[in-house]
Amino acid sequence: MKSIYSFIIILLGISLTFCGGPDNGGDDALALLAASSDPVDPCLNFTGEATTTGSSTKSSEINASSESCWVYVDLKSGGVIVSKSGSWDMKFKRFVLGTNSGTSGAGSGGACFNASNASLDDVNSSSCTLEVDKEMTQTGGGGFGNADENASPSFWDWYDYDSVTHILTPKTRYYLVRASDGSTYFAVKMTGYYASVGGTSGYPQFQWKIIP
Repeated sequence: MKSIYSFIIILLGISLTFCGGPDNGGDDALALLAASSDPVDPCLNFTGEATTTGSSTKSSEINASSESCWVYVDLKSGGVIVSKSGSWDMKFKRFVLGTNSGTSGAGSGGACFNASNASLDDVNSSSCTLEVDKEMTQTGGGGFGNADENASPSFWDWYDYDSVTHILTPKTRYYLVRASDGSTYFAVKMTGYYASVGGTSGYPQFQWKIIP
């Protein structure tokens, strides 16, 4: 019987040595294993693309064709793509638009439009009452079915949707957009949704200028 107990003790010693005793890093190995099983953000390395031309009045086209990843644009820096953690002013995901405000971001942005404005030059920093982003519910209208998005209420219906042709056409509206810094303002007009080369959907286009 004594020999059986000795054999069991030896086996326990071997287990502690090779299977994670208190001093051999077993807990660290388990932690690494748990970390490796964490879900990976599919948009982590997604940046999108932006093409911006013009000087005082600019025209931008955004490749926001991903159905799941946002594209973040810094208008203050001339309409360039930045990361979600950067100083972005507008975000795009196909036809859904947002500003760096409310539920979309920690910035001091916002947007609104005044139906009486007839051009970009008519837009000023007091044209309308700014709205911050909030959770919006989308039901059809050229989208992905029913979906909830953190987006701009002002830009939520920037287009008309033809349910027969499935074509999106921008409404004639001139928007006031406040930047993430809370002190810079832009006049914005949406002008298209289909790529200038190839006509692929998910390429929102807009004219814009800084408001002095």
